[in-house]
Amino acid sequence: MQIEVDRSSREPIYRQLATGLQQRIRSGALPPQTRLPTVRQLAQQLGVTRLTVHSAYAELQAGGWVEATVGRGTFVAERIDELIAPPEAQLGREVSPAGMVSDILRIGQLPGLISLAKADPAHEFFPMRNWQRAIELALEAGGPQLMGYTTAQGEQSLRSVLAEVVRERGVSAGPDEIIVTNGVTNGMSLITDLLARAGDTVLLEQPTYLGMLNILPSRGVRAVGLPMDGEGLVIEALEAALRRERPAFLYTIPTFQNPAGVSMSPARRAALLDLAERHGLMIVEDDIYGRLGHAGASPPSLKAADRSGRVIYLSSFSKSLMPGLRIGYVVAAPELIGRLVYLRQAQDLCSPPLMQRALAIFIEQGWWQSHIKRMLPRYRERRDALLSAMERFFPAEVSWTRPQGGFSCWVTLPRGSSVSDLYMSAITRGVAFTPGEVFSPAPNPQPHLRLCFSAEPPERLADAVATLGGLLRERGGRHGLAEPALSDYVPVV
Repeated sequence: MQIEVDRSSREPIYRQLATGLQQRIRSGALPPQTRLPTVRQLAQQLGVTRLTVHSAYAELQAGGWVEATVGRGTFVAERIDELIAPPEAQLGREVSPAGMVSDILRIGQLPGLISLAKADPAHEFFPMRNWQRAIELALEAGGPQLMGYTTAQGEQSLRSVLAEVVRERGVSAGPDEIIVTNGVTNGMSLITDLLARAGDTVLLEQPTYLGMLNILPSRGVRAVGLPMDGEGLVIEALEAALRRERPAFLYTIPTFQNPAGVSMSPARRAALLDLAERHGLMIVEDDIYGRLGHAGASPPSLKAADRSGRVIYLSSFSKSLMPGLRIGYVVAAPELIGRLVYLRQAQDLCSPPLMQRALAIFIEQGWWQSHIKRMLPRYRERRDALLSAMERFFPAEVSWTRPQGGFSCWVTLPRGSSVSDLYMSAITRGVAFTPGEVFSPAPNPQPHLRLCFSAEPPERLADAVATLGGLLRERGGRHGLAEPALSDYVPVV
């Protein structure tokens, strides 16, 4: 089997191998039900380790490209029609929060695409050896008990460790004030079910995390966007909204906001907490990027300055470690935690005990902190590569934020630009991003895109931006690029 492996590339060899096999399946060189070489055979042929081939096969199996049967081997999947359709036929069917979540998840399964769409940690640097050791230590200590159920609130060992974790963000909480969730999105869903009812209003920044915009309409809850600038949420706009609305809560990402990349200033944070106390407003703080600052210490969490208990804090390990763990957590008053536990029991009972116990060990061993310390310079390098490439390749009429943390950059195009056309054209040329309109609850005349830099190496980021820059200039030459006009909520950094 002829598959080229570039040992000088920063892309892991197992991913090169998986991509090469995907391309052969897509081309028809490996038809459905074709038996692939054994792990041993392919490792010998390519001069790589068996673990490399096993990892490539595992990734293909997770994406539905191959099927493995014990005793028979690994075969190209029988039904791969949808997988081998061209990317443009699979993506962009629905430009909405729900449709874009589907696209973002699907993009990772398409070979050859350079994805600036996913705010993912860099897969090639996952600490697999230490994670495997944590799993082994958890099984040695817990045995078969870890294959059963646990409490809906989460493993005591993990909640005790999380109490120390949040203390580093300035949050004082005991294990009884924490509930473990299946990622931060599960936490958002539980909090929405607890605080809001169909017909209620939730205030949030505009733009904001598209996952929350996916959750609210599914509950019949109305989302009302509030403007932002370079210092974060505009407090005067919030105060005006509180005079008009009776919101169930405010959802905010005050530190390294997704998608804008900005952080709320200390003065705005103080004013927000004061306003919340005066109006009885509950605040849901999403701090998922709080540890991912690119230039020194991150701002303290909003919850750290909360003296009235009006801030519910949530985060997860999806960005600082590995999203596949599906472990997040919520910090709130014990009475609220108790109600969240009942909701959790009704929805999906509990999170897997083995993963929780292994994560507790992983953190206690210091492996999580060392992983973050190792990754921050790499993310800073990738951010700088993206910013440098945009300076070089984007037209002068395009502007963007310069994030000090997190994984994303918010790009502003001139009025009249068609982001949906750009999205599909970019995909046909092997580049994916996220259209800005899916991050806003209300239409915005100013077109935007979100570019994420965390999951791709610097040279691929430069290639992707060069492609996007060429497409933008093509459109400028045909239609003319108007002078950019700032919308009411475009952050200026």
